[in-house]
Amino acid sequence: MNNFFINFSQAIRSISRRKGKSTLAILGFLIGISATVVIASISSGVKEKTVDQIKSMGSNLIVVTAGQLKVVGNRPHQVGNVTTLTPFDYTVIKKDLPNAKVAATQQNSFVVKFSDYSAQTTIIGATPSLFSVRGYTVSMGREFTSREDRLRERVAIIGRTVIQNLNAVPEQLLGATILINKIPFRVIGIQDPVGINIGGQDEDNQIIIPLNTALDRLLNVTYINNIYISAPQEYLMSSYKDEVIRILRQNHKLTDNQENDFTVQDQSDIIAAQTKSTQTLDSLTLALAMIAVFIGGLGIAAVLLVAVKERTKEIGVRKSFGATKQDILMQFFIEAAILSGSGTIFGVLIGLLITFAITFFTKMPFVVPYKILIPLIFVAFLMGVIFGTIPAKKAADVDPIRAIYS
Repeated sequence: MNNFFINFSQAIRSISRRKGKSTLAILGFLIGISATVVIASISSGVKEKTVDQIKSMGSNLIVVTAGQLKVVGNRPHQVGNVTTLTPFDYTVIKKDLPNAKVAATQQNSFVVKFSDYSAQTTIIGATPSLFSVRGYTVSMGREFTSREDRLRERVAIIGRTVIQNLNAVPEQLLGATILINKIPFRVIGIQDPVGINIGGQDEDNQIIIPLNTALDRLLNVTYINNIYISAPQEYLMSSYKDEVIRILRQNHKLTDNQENDFTVQDQSDIIAAQTKSTQTLDSLTLALAMIAVFIGGLGIAAVLLVAVKERTKEIGVRKSFGATKQDILMQFFIEAAILSGSGTIFGVLIGLLITFAITFFTKMPFVVPYKILIPLIFVAFLMGVIFGTIPAKKAADVDPIRAIYS
């Protein structure tokens, strides 16, 4: 134990005498580790926010999408035939699941105009039940009714971003007439702020109109994009999903050997799909961490190899006073551990500080990625010691007589 403290004090003195080179070695670890921590923390924050957004979509929610969903560019996209869902599907599901809340939507993007201003906006045709199923609320005015949907009334609920893009205020637009694709609509409600959804779209940059109005007067189509089902209890989710699949396969006259021409997901499915879309970022983080540790280890090896040459006489004097090969090895291992440990710890702290600043200004969740940090600290520390092996062995093999007279 006494030898350890002697070797430790020698290592501290050696590092302090070579502040410039020691700092460079520490920086090699610090920069790479801090960058890795920032990426890992932000990736974890994105995952947490995604899960929160999915849960906020509605309790016990099942989402039916036309065609197939595939992850393209880290986002889910509809592929294949996207005209397979119809209002009839919505009607049958609503009838066969009387205890569930069911809503249907069809959407597209159009130019909206008010006064002298216009903006590209997402128009969502929806059944009135969408508000309760998705948890949308109206802060001013009212929601449209089933009668207005049935009669294809040109009424609209407008989002906050749309109002800003039209250079207006809510009081000015409520009750006013806007043009959607040159067709006049009366604004009857102002939607409460929603934010960015899991697909990266601004849900405040949307206008909700009655579904039948959208299908017949605006889009001139007979199909829908999505059906949302909110189960009354969580334990009913599995049976509801099976029933929805059965209904749609029967409606679409699919044989046993034909795949579904629709996608049915519950919240756990959506979370799994979104988590899978972040695997590329996770792989990048892991690769960056390994590169950072390797480069940092090379820096420590270079600094200690130079130190062996510069300190040949010092090593010889220590040996002449009774220091063994194990003592010299221990001293250099301790120096490597101090350099790698300092770089790792300061890198983690600086990375977390940078992440905190980013999340503070972007309103993202601040998440400490323990699953990556703990192994990263251990591996970085270990790699620093491993890269210090060659210099340590070289120092231990120094001939004390030649070293003193060199």
